[in-house]
Parts: sequence; structure tokens; C-alpha cells
Amino acid sequence: MSLNLRTLVLVFILLSTSLLSASHTFILSYRAQVKNAVVISESFQFAQAMTPVKASPAQKLTIRSDKETNLHLIIEKNKDEILEFLMKYGAHTRSHEKVSDLKSNSLIELTLPPTYITVDFKKDYAIITRLLLD
Repeated sequence: MSLNLRTLVLVFILLSTSLLSASHTFILSYRAQVKNAVVISESFQFAQAMTPVKASPAQKLTIRSDKETNLHLIIEKNKDEILEFLMKYGAHTRSHEKVSDLKSNSLIELTLPPTYITVDFKKDYAIITRLLLD
């Protein structure tokens, strides 16, 4: 009986540690508007996916996290690096220009559509993997 109890405890420990290290799926999106070379609005959305998705891992970005495990702090601290990485694979731009009375007005919209990512933590870094939907 004690051998079975030990086996159960060992199985429980192995399962709980594997669940803690399992990666979670998140959705990240970004939108910015620039009017006459001045940023007038910016929206950065980051949330855990509510339903599981069927996706394949694609490109990876490794970010030094210095034993930080708060994902929101890591994302906020490294937002520019993450956006630059993701924009290589699917940013949309729209430009509106108007010239009247020799004055030029421009409005540029930059959009990163909702992108699925996973985040895995290792010893001193976080690995962000961009996912491609199947």
C-alpha cells in the first residue's frame, strides 16, 4: 500500500510540474496612428486566448527575463522588441495624404493584426513563439 502511495505522489509531482512549465497561448495586437509625423494614438492589446487553437509554431524570439516570471511586466518592458519581431511577419499600413493651400496633411495607420503567440520560461529568459493557424 505504501508503494502505491509513493507512486501516486510521484506521478502527482511530475504532472503538476509539467503543467506549470506548459506554455500558454496568448493573442497580441497593436495599432498606431501617426498624424503629420506625430503619434496621436496607440493601442497595445495582450491577453490569454480563451479557447484552444490549432496552430503550428513558427519563428521564435528569445528575451532575457532575469528570473522575472510576471509575463505582463516582461511584455511591457520589451514591447518595442516584440513588436519589431512580429511586424516582420504581418503588419498592415494605410496612408492618407491631403494637400490644400500648399499645406500637406498625412495620416498613417500601422496595424499588427491579432497574432497568436506562446510564451515559455527558461532559467533566465522567455521564449516567445509566433503561431501559424492550421
